[in-house]
Amino acid sequence: DRVRIRRIKRFESIRKAVSERIRNVIGGIVRRDNEAVKLRKAVSFRLKEVEDKIARSIVYVRSTERRKALMEIYALAKSVRCELERTETQKEISLLQLGVDFVRGIITKIVNYAKAGFSGIPKTEDSITHELAQRYYTVLNADNHHFTMNAVRLTDLTAKFLEGMNADFFVSYQIDMGKMTSPWTRVANTLLQLAEFLSELMRRKGRRERVRNKSKGHYGTVKYDEPIHTIIDLNRIPVDEQPLNTLLGNSYVFMRDKAISLGRPELANRIISWGIYVIPERKSKLSKREILTKDATLSYEYRFRYPRYY
Repeated sequence: DRVRIRRIKRFESIRKAVSERIRNVIGGIVRRDNEAVKLRKAVSFRLKEVEDKIARSIVYVRSTERRKALMEIYALAKSVRCELERTETQKEISLLQLGVDFVRGIITKIVNYAKAGFSGIPKTEDSITHELAQRYYTVLNADNHHFTMNAVRLTDLTAKFLEGMNADFFVSYQIDMGKMTSPWTRVANTLLQLAEFLSELMRRKGRRERVRNKSKGHYGTVKYDEPIHTIIDLNRIPVDEQPLNTLLGNSYVFMRDKAISLGRPELANRIISWGIYVIPERKSKLSKREILTKDATLSYEYRFRYPRYY
């Protein structure tokens, strides 16, 4: 009996040591990841400032050689910034090195919390679950994808794990207020632009501030050929759609359609960020009342009933 008890205690101490080591390693990875994210955001912001400054001042440069030099700097800054933005996909690929089943289990936890309408993740969950929740769960995301709705952001990774699940679709975009209200750009289609433009003006934001907006889509199934609304009309009813696979693979398609939806096609390259979100296995109030999505007058009245500050 003494030998058996001694063996049990020895294995228990080994298990605790291994668990502590795993927690320390995961904690170190999370800290390094947070530092890398902060640095990448700062560099991307500075590169974007360089691009905007060159775009504004190049018209005042008369020398052809200097213009060429500025365009080379602009192209270099934009290529570096786009490469930094591609690290999101690289991270998702590196996550799969932990094991597909392991990552699937974590994403399933996050989806279950979104189904239940949790406004966060319990502290008892491990650090990797919290890290992925901050990246894909809109309630916990501290960046451009933060919304109070309990939704999951669709990327190449999450779309694969959520494939075949019923969900309520939303899309969003973020842009500078000064670009959107510029008097120097034309309005291509007033019927598409008026509703969103007026809703932005009601925010009473300055020209230097950024605005975000999200629009409600349909209740469907997460699959790669699922049509996602990109252009909405005056009554906030979708009038044009693109397949999910196209939007995930080519972000410019979404930004081009959203610029058309805003009535200003020139803003296609000025949209700062965009996203596709789903509320899994739950219907929003608008989806539960289908008549509101079919009748233009009722749809407009319902969607503009309350002030929109998200």
